Amino acid sequence: MQSDEIGELVAAIGDVMARVGYVRGTGTNDHHRYTYTSDEDLAAAVQPALVKYGIALFPIACHVDRSGDRVGLVQTWRAAHTSGQWIQMEIAGEGIDKQDKGTAKALTGARKYLLRLLFCIPTGDDIERAAEVAQSNAPREDFSPFVNDLLRRIEALQQAGTPNASAAASKLLAHATLPDGEIRESLEKLIDWIGAAEGPVES
Repeated sequence: MQSDEIGELVAAIGDVMARVGYVRGTGTNDHHRYTYTSDEDLAAAVQPALVKYGIALFPIACHVDRSGDRVGLVQTWRAAHTSGQWIQMEIAGEGIDKQDKGTAKALTGARKYLLRLLFCIPTGDDIERAAEVAQSNAPREDFSPFVNDLLRRIEALQQAGTPNASAAASKLLAHATLPDGEIRESLEKLIDWIGAAEGPVES
């Protein structure tokens, strides 16, 4: 379902996509030893852009199915623009919990994938990942200050539209958990490229 006209809303969604870019995940699963992009990561990255471009997202209906420890749901969301234009979409979520958190997990998962899919946000959770770092995203605690500083510098280059900056971010993220010494050695050319792309430092 949608309003009769959606052109202004679609343009605003495109503006949000351009503003947000790549979102680095800060969630960690200690048991299985992996990192992931959480609902909070996505919301923190997207919310300022939604405000800037006049978009509100809100749930208007939810169908819940419970079976033992599993909760599955289909949630209906509306994306509304300050112009009065709107669209509705359905998104599924699922949560499994032996106590009382199954519904909360399903709701969280539904909103996470709504944000990710509606605004086409690359997160690095996929094997094939684009690499544009969201300016609003906080540094990763599992990355060293050295790596986070390099990512911040690449982010500035991306914001400036520097060619090959996204490829540089992707390459750095693939090595980001290595010791700093190994990164300096294996990515020496990339680090030199960052400095060259930034240009001479003004005294």
